Amino acid sequence: MFKNNLDKLIEKMKEKNIDLTVITDDDSLYYFTGYHDFLHMDFNRPTILLVSKDDASTLITPLLDVLLVPEDTPVDKIETWNDGIGDEWREFLPKIINKYNKIFCEKYKINATVNNYLHELMNDKPLHNITPIVSEIRMIKSDEELKIARHTGEVAMAMMEGAKSVIGNNVPEFEIALAQSQAGTRKAAELLQSHYPKSINMSPNIHFLSAISSGKDLPKTHHRASTKLVKKGDPIFLCYCGSANFHRFKLGFDRIFWVEEI
Repeated sequence: MFKNNLDKLIEKMKEKNIDLTVITDDDSLYYFTGYHDFLHMDFNRPTILLVSKDDASTLITPLLDVLLVPEDTPVDKIETWNDGIGDEWREFLPKIINKYNKIFCEKYKINATVNNYLHELMNDKPLHNITPIVSEIRMIKSDEELKIARHTGEVAMAMMEGAKSVIGNNVPEFEIALAQSQAGTRKAAELLQSHYPKSINMSPNIHFLSAISSGKDLPKTHHRASTKLVKKGDPIFLCYCGSANFHRFKLGFDRIFWVEEI
């Protein structure tokens, strides 16, 4: 799946005469390489994918996470860096960036630290936006992606049923959140073991901070689950956007339940 995705990007680059694409967004990195769950910019540790239309592709990533790179990643070359050693991730970029003229990046997703350094290297050459091309590629789902999407729906249904099973008078919101997370995690684990035996590094855990609002707080749409007790007759709004996530496929939906009666 990932090789096919990367090949599509290179094909588009050749069509548009794009010399080099710089990818830094977590989701895009996974889409083109299969690499996921590494420390990234929240910890000031960039991972950067450099894709050339005519030359080898290069993945730059912290040494402490390199063993998470899949053995079958379609990337040609992997470079590692370590905190405080040399110029860290920066030392690999000049020799690559300086070879090309028409360079694209994810203009509105790239981290400011990486973006600023790229602009230093570009010597006033424009840095174009690859996002419309990436979005066009990702719009058409492969059979494997559709399979993952359907399984994400199964995880989402399990989460909803898990929440429904514990909703009752005097039940705290956080218990509802725990129930849906546990139900989703167990379903995800079952699906991973049955259908994705090679995805050994993919965690089944549902880990998003659940959005639950109830009773008079219902208009607080994305209120996070608290210690508040739900009461008989209360409406309960459950938002699954962000939490319904399986194999890095995200599904957005929400539901309203009532406690025992409307």
